[in-house]
Amino acid sequence: MLPLWVFLGRAFFGAPLGYQFLAQVVLVPLLFVAQLVATLVVFLRPSVRRDRAVSWIDVGVLALSWLGQLAIGFFLVDSASSRPAASAFTALVGSSALDLSTALSAAGIGLTIVAGTALLGLAVWQAVRDAKASFARAVGGFDSAGAAPGWADDSEHTIRITPRA
Repeated sequence: MLPLWVFLGRAFFGAPLGYQFLAQVVLVPLLFVAQLVATLVVFLRPSVRRDRAVSWIDVGVLALSWLGQLAIGFFLVDSASSRPAASAFTALVGSSALDLSTALSAAGIGLTIVAGTALLGLAVWQAVRDAKASFARAVGGFDSAGAAPGWADDSEHTIRITPRA
């Protein structure tokens, strides 16, 4: 839904869909693919599937990404040849806020790019960390350093068989 909001968000507030709309025909599908890839990388982590929940790091970075996309759809300035430049924000508060709307849309674009990149990087880092922990648990069962073969560390619950003399 967020890529669709970025694509058409201005229209819900009566702002024009003009030349910027043409650029978004190319850019919004790329945003959708980037979101899909990031979601798959997060979902494929064993800890996410096991716990059925994302990490707090994922929550924070996803929230920043979503906030950036909401800002793009609300503040992005567009102009048609027959209408003056406007955004959803300027449609609500007036055309005097056009510069502020432009600055906030640029901030939203920057936040979306940084948060998306961070989400992908952090998801890969967490996947590697989960894989290392899983491997360490699997190999940990084979570690017999410190105990003689066949002898348990707990002497109270160990059965010892001694040969007859």
